Amino acid sequence: MADQLYLEDFDYFKGAKVLHYFEFPEPQYIKDDYFVEHEIHAVTICDYDGEETMLFYFDDDLEIVLEHEFLIPAQAKDKAAQDFQGIDIQWKNK
Repeated sequence: MADQLYLEDFDYFKGAKVLHYFEFPEPQYIKDDYFVEHEIHAVTICDYDGEETMLFYFDDDLEIVLEHEFLIPAQAKDKAAQDFQGIDIQWKNK
């Protein structure tokens, strides 16, 4: 990716507090449940006041293109590792 997205400047997405984030050095591609392919540039794990954890996948404009809901951040990290196999996701903490 030529330009960084600067996720460190964001504390919230869709009202959820950012806990962890990662920007891919190169765009990654993932298919959704309908087999539509999306170009992913970054991921975040966000929390709604301890009630639910969200995993957001972003395009190059920091628009959320996919989201997944979990009970705890560890589940979100496992999902990201599964979706982006072969990539060592080094989560940055907020």
